[in-house]
Formats: sequence, C-alpha cells, structure tokens
Amino acid sequence: MHEITSITVWGWFVLAAMLIGLEMLMPGAFMIWLGLAAAATGLVNLLLPMDWPFALLLFAILGVIFAWIGRRISARVDAGDKEQPFLNRRADALIGQSFTLSEPIVNGEGRIRIGDTVWHLRGPDANAGTRIKVVRVEGGKLVVE
Repeated sequence: MHEITSITVWGWFVLAAMLIGLEMLMPGAFMIWLGLAAAATGLVNLLLPMDWPFALLLFAILGVIFAWIGRRISARVDAGDKEQPFLNRRADALIGQSFTLSEPIVNGEGRIRIGDTVWHLRGPDANAGTRIKVVRVEGGKLVVE
C-alpha cells in the first residue's frame, strides 16, 4: 500500500511510459488508453498538486473516458474497412462480374484488360468478343466460364 500512497508526479509519467511500452510489445489497443490516462493524470498533478486518492480517482475516471474514446475511434476505423471490403483484394471484387474478351482464350489461358489492369485468365477456349463470367480467383488468375 505504501507504493500507491507515495506515487509522485513523475510516477504517473513512468506508469504512462510502461503502459504505452506494454502496448507496443503486445498490441491490443487498450493499454495505450490507460497510458494516456496516466500521462494526463501526471500533467494535472503537475499543475494542480493533489493527494494520492484524488490522483487515483482521476486516473480511473480518465482511464474510462480514454477507453471509451478509443473504442469509438476503433469502431470508426472498422466501419471504414466495411466501406471498401475488397481494398487489398481487387481480384475478389471481380467474382460474379461479366466481361467481353478483347483477346481470345487459347489453350485455357488468356488475358483481359479491366480498368487499368491486365488480368490473366484461366478457362475454356473462347474467341475475342465472347462474354465471360469470373467465377473465382486462383493464384492471381481469374477463372472464367
């Protein structure tokens, strides 16, 4: 109990550094908010010296507030991922879509230009001008029917 009652302004900054460092070692986006609460408690305690029970209460309140803010930020970032679900998987966004071949598919292999990208195709032989449909992606190649 003596350790808690003797925490100083610098103790809050050390606790903040430890919590933020722990977040860097084991990311989980939670300790960072407690670390920021400890740093804010240290700043308030530096400007307005207070006894340890009040500092501990302030830390608890700030911890809850910062964790709530962190959760809101995390939810907003997660919502952004849902707006562009194929951001890093562009080929998956083409599944189910139909296109017209500009070059023939010969011996089961071909190419097609979609937007600004030339995609390699795998599927049954077909002449230029044939409508094809992307059914899946295998190793970076569009499989068509």
